[in-house]
Amino acid sequence: MKKITSNQPITRAAFTLLELLAVITIISILLALILPTIGGAMRRAREAQVSAEISRFETAITSFKSQYGIEPWSEIVLTEDPGTNPWPSASKTKLRKIWPQYTFAVQTDFNNDGDTDDVLTLTGSESLVFFLGGVLDRGGLIGFSKNPINPFTRAGDNRDLPSMEFDLSRLLLDSADLDRDGMPEYLDPTPGQTTPYHFASSNNGQGYSDSVGHYLDQSDRPWMPDSHQIISPGEDSILGPATPITPVYTPETELSGSRLSEADNITNFSGGRLGS
Repeated sequence: MKKITSNQPITRAAFTLLELLAVITIISILLALILPTIGGAMRRAREAQVSAEISRFETAITSFKSQYGIEPWSEIVLTEDPGTNPWPSASKTKLRKIWPQYTFAVQTDFNNDGDTDDVLTLTGSESLVFFLGGVLDRGGLIGFSKNPINPFTRAGDNRDLPSMEFDLSRLLLDSADLDRDGMPEYLDPTPGQTTPYHFASSNNGQGYSDSVGHYLDQSDRPWMPDSHQIISPGEDSILGPATPITPVYTPETELSGSRLSEADNITNFSGGRLGS
């Protein structure tokens, strides 16, 4: 028997417009369900990374206190040329509690800019980096000299290592630091972060200073009243509606109006997040 063949191609019916719309709708629904989950997971991972770094700061502050007997100050004035600009008495008192034998007569280039004519006011992040990282030298932090008379000298290898290891890529150095004084500040690991960590000390239990912003709880008492506050600005890079930081955190104020919520600020108090 002769087999009959056909040269005509076999064709399949194309998708109808209705079927294409159904597929697109299903894909859109799946994306709407999946993308927020992925975004939320990524955000939580970034927050966890910042929280872990804040925990390392806590460990470093504990190490600093173990070595020097007190926690770092969050406000200090450094005078490079005492002959021209005498040391403020409050700053001398603070440094003497850490280095009792330090001679305040020596000239010191604290910001490593090649001169000794600066008067440097360190607050917040700058203080945190200075006390935990030590002297700035060629873009790095090299701790403090064990020479009790001059712990800020860069000479010699007999040194106390930094209490905290800083990622140099996240240090705001030279003209990049916010007040342009050459003393570095430190950004959290959030991608695109532009605002450094904020640090406020209770002045070793003596009380928070009004000149260094700090958060109060709903009873108008400072969080961490006997120690310190460490605050990341979160993904919006904003610490608070005031500069540098609002003195009181009230959710009703923060979540209203055109201001961005500061509930995303990651902290060492309030359950680890300001909006907790």
